[in-house]
Amino acid sequence: MKKLAIIIFGLAIISCQDIENCGTDDNLDFMILRFFDYETQNAKKIGFTITAENSPYVFTPFEDSTGVGLPLNPDDPTTIFFFDSDTSHFEVEMSYEKVEISIFDPKCDPSYTFIGLDTVRYTFDSLSIPGVVTNRQLSTNVEVYF
Repeated sequence: MKKLAIIIFGLAIISCQDIENCGTDDNLDFMILRFFDYETQNAKKIGFTITAENSPYVFTPFEDSTGVGLPLNPDDPTTIFFFDSDTSHFEVEMSYEKVEISIFDPKCDPSYTFIGLDTVRYTFDSLSIPGVVTNRQLSTNVEVYF
């Protein structure tokens, strides 16, 4: 009976090694920006085309259009984001103090947690940072007012 339990336990360990955990912490790589009206402090829907310096990608706002998840570069401690519409242009340059790398499975890409988020400069009316670490517990890292 004891040998059977050991064999079952060993098979369970071997079978678990086949499971890839890719995507386990996929939200850590992004900082979350939420947008607000400068006068009323209410959530504000956005219609920006959002790009980053040295990146070919255009980032899409969330379905509610009052927020967006933007990736930070783990190889460069600062990233400049451009927010353009038909009538306006804004910029935000973000920085971080350090990055922690997690590898959940050797077959998966690493996941990054950025710590010490801060702004270098911005052209919006006002900006605050309620969450200085990118993680699943925070629904907002940066509040933007314009």
